Amino acid sequence: MHPTSKAPSSKPRPHGGKRGIVLLDLVIAMALLSFLILLVLPSLPHGTTPSRLGAYAAEVAAVLKNDRTAAARSGREVATQVDLANKRIASGSSRRAVSLPADVTLDLVASDACRLPEGQFAVVFAPDGRSCGAVVSVATQALVWRIRINWLTGFVDVVPPQVNG
Repeated sequence: MHPTSKAPSSKPRPHGGKRGIVLLDLVIAMALLSFLILLVLPSLPHGTTPSRLGAYAAEVAAVLKNDRTAAARSGREVATQVDLANKRIASGSSRRAVSLPADVTLDLVASDACRLPEGQFAVVFAPDGRSCGAVVSVATQALVWRIRINWLTGFVDVVPPQVNG
C-alpha cells in the first residue's frame, strides 16, 4: 500500500535559510542605492544649461530663416510672431513655434515697423528679402545669445555669447 499523504518531514530545507538572507541583501542594496541617488540629485544642474540655451537660439534662428525663405518663395510678406509675455516665437509660414522655459528671458530690439497693434511684435520678411530688422535675445542669468535680422537683406545670424576673461 502506498500512502496518499506525506507526513511533514523534519529535515531542514537545503536553501530555506538563505532565501531570507538574499531578500535582506536586496533590501539593503536598494536602500543604499536610494541614498546615493538622494546625494547626487542636488548636484545635477537645475534650469537651462548653456548648451540648451544655444539650442534654443538655433531653433529661433531656424524659424526666422524658414519664414524668410517662405516669403521669397511665395512672393508675399511673412511675419514671424514674437510674444514676449509668453516667451514664444511662432512661424508665420508653418505651425512651427519655439516656447522658452521660465528661466530663459526673451527680448526684442526692433524698429516700429515690427510693432503690431496691442503691443505685439512680428519680424516681417518681404518677398524681395528685406525685413523690419531686429535683434532677438535669448538669455539666462549667465549667458545671452543674440539672433540678428538684417533689415536690408533679411539675413539671420546667431551671435554666441562673449567669453569674458
